[in-house]
Amino acid sequence: MDNGALLQEEKDYKRQYRIVSWWIDHKDLLKKIGIGMFIGVDTVVLLFAAWSLADGFLFSYPSETLEVAKMAVYGQDDLHAYTQATAAKDLETDAVTTLSGGEGKFDFHTTVTNPNDDWWADYTYVFRWSGGATKEEIGFILPSEVKPVVSFGLEADAAPRGADIAITSVAWHRVDHHVTGDYPDWAADRMNLLIENVSTGTTELGESLGRITFDVTNHTAYSYYEPTFYIILTRGSTVVGVNRTTLGSLDSGERQTVVVNWFGTMPTVSKVEVIPEINIFDVDVYKPLEGETPLDTRTRVFPRKRR
Repeated sequence: MDNGALLQEEKDYKRQYRIVSWWIDHKDLLKKIGIGMFIGVDTVVLLFAAWSLADGFLFSYPSETLEVAKMAVYGQDDLHAYTQATAAKDLETDAVTTLSGGEGKFDFHTTVTNPNDDWWADYTYVFRWSGGATKEEIGFILPSEVKPVVSFGLEADAAPRGADIAITSVAWHRVDHHVTGDYPDWAADRMNLLIENVSTGTTELGESLGRITFDVTNHTAYSYYEPTFYIILTRGSTVVGVNRTTLGSLDSGERQTVVVNWFGTMPTVSKVEVIPEINIFDVDVYKPLEGETPLDTRTRVFPRKRR
């Protein structure tokens, strides 16, 4: 057993000796080979860099400059085309109806359409006719909305003729879908106001006056300051009367009975339509919860969603 161990140790020693001897005999040669390889690789890198610089600044510079210029021009054309394709389209207006608002007074009514799915707008408008124009008024319109626009109480001896509406200024606001997600669902969650029991009648206040009554229930999770309601009276397909009322507030889950007196002669109608108006993009229309700060309200109403 001892002789076997000695023989194995002698073999290992001889192998190590041969390796060390080979390294000593060839060390200088290996060093020269390593230096040569380094010089070769370094030379190739330097030549490539020199060629790239020469090609970039001498040989290909004119053609590349031309291509960059073309890309800039084509890029501007593409950007312009994209901007045009995604820009907000103009608001659309219908014909204006002039209505009697009582003795010596007249109201104007039309509808405005926002043809854009991704934009809402603040705007100003006037009603014009052959003898003048109303004072400038302000309004807003939500994405894809068709809404009434009115002006009340013009005093005149005769009904204005040739009336139309002029949108005098528009401020567009793009819908941030990272906040709203699917906009129709987001809007429906905030405009779920149920209008019921709409009826017409009269009241005696020294003279017979018309009266519109309806119930409104707030089925949203939000409480609102000053929601507005338009009352549109139609006979057949013709608008014969308009009115507007604003509540002080309407809390989530609350039901209110609303009574609107119709000063002046109330026309005979076949349909009464009640249209709510709330700017759901304006954080100031939302009533804060008890103890809630304005920042808390904004965060609750407009939750930031992950991209």
